[in-house]
Amino acid sequence: MDYLLIKIKLDKSPHCLHSFSVASKNKTNFCLFVFSVLLSSCGLIPDHQIDPVKMAIPEHWQTVEKPNGMVSNDWINSFSMPELTHLITEALLYNFDLKAAAARVKSSRALVRINGADRFPQFSFGFDARRSQRNSTGGFRISSPISNSFGIDFSLNWELDVWGKLQNRRNAAELDFRASEADYRAARFSLAANVAKSWFNLIEARQQSHLLQKKVTAFETARQIVEDGYAIGINSALDVRLARANVASAGNQLQAQKIQLDNISRALEILLGRYPRAEILGADQLPALKHPIKLGFPVALLRRRPDILAAEHRLAASDQRVSEAIKNLLPTFSLSANAGTNTSDIRDVLNYDALVWNIIGNMTQPIFQGGRLIADKFQADAINEEALANYAQIVLQAFFEVETAVKAEQLLEKQEQALSLAVTESVEAENLAFEEYNAGIVDMTTLLEAQRRSYDAQSALLQISNQRLINRVNLFLALGGAFSEQELKHTSEQSANNKLPVQLIPGS
Repeated sequence: MDYLLIKIKLDKSPHCLHSFSVASKNKTNFCLFVFSVLLSSCGLIPDHQIDPVKMAIPEHWQTVEKPNGMVSNDWINSFSMPELTHLITEALLYNFDLKAAAARVKSSRALVRINGADRFPQFSFGFDARRSQRNSTGGFRISSPISNSFGIDFSLNWELDVWGKLQNRRNAAELDFRASEADYRAARFSLAANVAKSWFNLIEARQQSHLLQKKVTAFETARQIVEDGYAIGINSALDVRLARANVASAGNQLQAQKIQLDNISRALEILLGRYPRAEILGADQLPALKHPIKLGFPVALLRRRPDILAAEHRLAASDQRVSEAIKNLLPTFSLSANAGTNTSDIRDVLNYDALVWNIIGNMTQPIFQGGRLIADKFQADAINEEALANYAQIVLQAFFEVETAVKAEQLLEKQEQALSLAVTESVEAENLAFEEYNAGIVDMTTLLEAQRRSYDAQSALLQISNQRLINRVNLFLALGGAFSEQELKHTSEQSANNKLPVQLIPGS
């Protein structure tokens, strides 16, 4: 009597074949499974390795001397601007790009169920009713008997997931869904950051417009004084021309600034899901940065950043697809069954005596398909390598964004301090030059240069103050960009596996 004994050993991952052995008294059966044994010895889940020296994570950020506490999630309220909080809330509710991202999450969730359906038996039911007529001749007589046929049919088809191939497919879809959830969280954080940066840009543009209006007014005053002096022979025609040119140049700058203000306001309204009417004016002053941001530890970034989590899930999904591609080379076991009746009397459709049924077990071993299955395996390996490289690159990019934003925070603060001093001195110099020009001590060129330096310094200070705010938002976003608990009420929480897909070594 022939026998076939298969011993299967599974690793800790569900349905992941690690190894199995075959004992057979029948050489045909043994040859059938020896190929599977060789396949299983290779391992079905990739073991990712990256140079630990290049991917070492320092204990603390390189741009700071020591850790300064855990990252705060209440970054929106740290600016102490209720208007900004309201605008971000509105954007999270009504932005259409975010709605599209939410729809992609729903679609990905449905794909999980679609890809998991093949693991279960597929039942179907059919009902058939026929009526036919066939003419026949017998001698001089033609007969046309009419026949009826009624039947019902129940069918079952089930592919037995012996190797866990179908489970791999379902697991990959589940991981893709988790990645889409992380993408949605990243889209929410990015949207909030873009609203905040647009809001600060709007305030700066408004302040720049006010500054230019003051500049135009001051130049108009200077022009009038010069023209009055020219009328009585004190000033020259050159002074008049220079004063008029100054007024025209400042007026041009003012109109250009108004165009920029209008564009920023309309762009912000698009982020909010509103019609772009340019009705948002912005606040009067940019907020002050009162406290340094808490950075936490570099290793914590791997669990805070949604883009890193999304890349991690996609890498794990590609692992599952590699395993599925390998298992496509193994035999497929399936079960099919049919049961039903077929009778000429509809009353006998449910008659048990008329029941006909059959059950069929099937095993299919791929032998030759033109190299398609091997090519599928190679393609899955290549996609897996790409996902691994993408994950590593996203991790490095995240560290880069934090380090550069922290360094910029330090340098921008010093730059703002220097410009504040420059503004104080240039404004005093402008006032002094105006007094000395009226007294006839300096010429018009000196006055115009003093005015230009004064307004350029004030404009530069506004720009740097806004850049500090923009950089602070970028730093919050680089650190994970999470909201406070109250602001997270519309966000689905992301559960992540504690095991990292790449060997990242804490400490340098």
